[in-house]
Amino acid sequence: MKTAENLDFLFHPQTIAIAGVSEKVKQFNAGLKYLEGLMQFGFKGKVYPMNPTGGEIMGMTIYKSVKDIPDKVDFIISAIPAPYTPQLVADAAQKGVRAIHFFTSGFSEIENVEGKRLQADIMARAKAGGIRVIGPNCLGLYCPGGGLSFNADFEKVSGPVAMISQSGGNAAHCVQEGNSRGVFFSKVISMGNGADLNESDYLEYLAHDEETKIITAYIEGIRQGPRFFKALKTAAKTKPTIILKVGTSASGAEAAISHTTALAGSDHVWDGVLKQAGAIRAGSIEEMMDITLAFQHMQVPTGNKIVIIGIGGGASVLLADEFTHAGLVLPRLSDKLRQSLIELFSSEAGRIFKNPIDLNNFESPKNFFKTMKTLDQSEEADLLVIHVAFDHFGLISIQEKELMIGVYLQLISQIKKEMNKPLAVILHSFSSTEMRKLALDAAKDLAAAGIAVFPSIQRAALALSKFAGYHKKHKAAVPAT
Repeated sequence: MKTAENLDFLFHPQTIAIAGVSEKVKQFNAGLKYLEGLMQFGFKGKVYPMNPTGGEIMGMTIYKSVKDIPDKVDFIISAIPAPYTPQLVADAAQKGVRAIHFFTSGFSEIENVEGKRLQADIMARAKAGGIRVIGPNCLGLYCPGGGLSFNADFEKVSGPVAMISQSGGNAAHCVQEGNSRGVFFSKVISMGNGADLNESDYLEYLAHDEETKIITAYIEGIRQGPRFFKALKTAAKTKPTIILKVGTSASGAEAAISHTTALAGSDHVWDGVLKQAGAIRAGSIEEMMDITLAFQHMQVPTGNKIVIIGIGGGASVLLADEFTHAGLVLPRLSDKLRQSLIELFSSEAGRIFKNPIDLNNFESPKNFFKTMKTLDQSEEADLLVIHVAFDHFGLISIQEKELMIGVYLQLISQIKKEMNKPLAVILHSFSSTEMRKLALDAAKDLAAAGIAVFPSIQRAALALSKFAGYHKKHKAAVPAT
């Protein structure tokens, strides 16, 4: 039986050579971008630029060949044209290089004889030389802990989330979307064609990677069905594993083959495979990040009873509908709990102490805090959701709303620190550009405090349904002691 290969060496190289670095800064040069990225991102190892013309750049010697570098080389990033890659692999094998990442495209993904021949050639040479290949046709690796990134603007903070992606652009989208909402990554792999290391290799590795607690994947298709399913089942047993499977339409499947040569498979089959493996299926990049956000920032719920606190009777109806349609349980509050909440306020007028709880407005920070503490201590709630629509803050000026928002941001952050139950916040505004900006800034502040913030009722309901469903299923699978 094949065991998972330890791929740590890919993410923590000591020396990196970059093939295709050019001094011609007037035109885009991928090799130069990778070099600048490593420097700006703070890679602590040695970096060697390469180009057959030689020269110097950024105070560093440009070596004509990897064989000329006066040091061992662990890892090569290739940004040279495809026809020159066979010689690069041959030289790398002589140098004892362990891995090559091919940003280079023009291989089997272009679906012509020459592209397929070139890919077969470099793979044969790599295998003979004991070299592992990332790609070709990909952006490569993002690993903050190893000082690696294909974008210098990504966060340098490591987190518990890993991602496997068959699209470089969508990998970048996920990192940027995630970083902006408080999702931080241990490792992100843009794998391209997966001619050597493929989705199964990475999944097997991440299932046992101690730096990774949550696994996400953007999948267009797979190459080794039974192996992938086995790896998926192993991963999902111990780590939330969230899969965005695309290429489910006829047009999408054709595009997937053109993009990375992966076989797409039917949507119906994928649904069954993911359910059987215990993985979570996402329907979009945004939903994948929503679900990931919940797992990163919310404690494991003891049950599936959700209590929602918000403002506005109409909003309460929308909340109840969306959460119920998503399969979540909104229990009726007991008379005892309702009475204890009513007693916190001078009057029940304008407020509805059901579930969702409608406080009418957030005029009393003190009572809002007490409401949350009461619910946190109640056995009638397993998970708490605060719904804040800035449009409900009444007929006050933007400046007054900004002050009120500041008070409640501090309050929600304090509630998060003192609560035992998982907490989510739905925060949005539709009324004006100014209010939408306030909502966006507020969401970033709450994300920085480690709070899961969702931009709409529907997105929160879908994500929390899958979050709660995963924990319910896995709790049921654990035998009683």
